[in-house]
Amino acid sequence: MKKTVGTTGNKAAGFARILASALLASTLVGCASAPIPINYAPSSVKSANGSLSVSDFRYLPSEPSTTKPIPPNLIRNTAMGEVLIDRDVKTLVRDAVFSELRFVGIKTNDPKKVLSGEIEEFLIDDLGYSVDWTLRIKYVVADASTQQVLFESVKNTQRKTAKFANAFGALNETIKLNVESLLDDPAFTAAID
Repeated sequence: MKKTVGTTGNKAAGFARILASALLASTLVGCASAPIPINYAPSSVKSANGSLSVSDFRYLPSEPSTTKPIPPNLIRNTAMGEVLIDRDVKTLVRDAVFSELRFVGIKTNDPKKVLSGEIEEFLIDDLGYSVDWTLRIKYVVADASTQQVLFESVKNTQRKTAKFANAFGALNETIKLNVESLLDDPAFTAAID
């Protein structure tokens, strides 16, 4: 009799895990009528000096010149469904970069040096047993008066997370790691000093 209760309990627990996993997956995979609200919080433990201002970013996969442009608030993914967020991807990433730079100690009010970015790829590959995240951004720092490029580099972040990990935390961590690779570049720190 105890064995039967244990088996029933295990089935119920298994069903609860499957239901919880399905709910989490449905949170990540939105639909066109319900964009997912994303709140970004800076979290880098690095420190840096220098000053710049942060200009607008571009999200290349959404631009009309692209063969198959995607909506500006869509993060591409490989699963069925779409990951639509509550604002344009270029705005989310630009604001996150601004927040991280300010958080680590960079002054973000210098009108002489301007950082801009082109988001070349933002992809969530969630087919299989894990989730592969890719974020590739071309960063450019230019002199505002002469338009001379002081720094230019593409930073590519690729990482794996568990299938049903916190998707919002993973998204924030992916952006943070990309900004940290920018901060680790001595040419960038020299350009903003």
